[in-house]
Amino acid sequence: MPAPYNPFSSWFGAFQLPLSGNVAERISAPMFSPSLTINDGSDQAIEARVVNEIASYGKQIGWLNDVILALAEHANLPDHVTRTVHRIAEATQKIEELKAAAANDALGKAVESLNFLEQHQPAVYARLLQERSQILPQ
Repeated sequence: MPAPYNPFSSWFGAFQLPLSGNVAERISAPMFSPSLTINDGSDQAIEARVVNEIASYGKQIGWLNDVILALAEHANLPDHVTRTVHRIAEATQKIEELKAAAANDALGKAVESLNFLEQHQPAVYARLLQERSQILPQ
């Protein structure tokens, strides 16, 4: 038995609900970027170059943390400052653990990809090894 006639079906058919189409696409929008914009009168172009060409905010904070921890190691600090330094040390350790885990994950994914290429696309795998052997020092 055919479906009953719906006069709105052709009109609504022209629209797609969110995530009802092809959702396997790359989304690149500033709202998903890990950048930070502060309107403090600084030159935004210079700030962007510093972060992109010299050191990210995280790297700069890491350097400061290293200095704080090194100086605090030999200083006679009040208790409340000592507690703060301890929190900085704990956070720094957790950050290093996250970095190590991410590096291991990346290595694991690379090995998995290489194994896949070796099994399923041996010619591509051989070409990759050939190109890499020319780039890597002996």
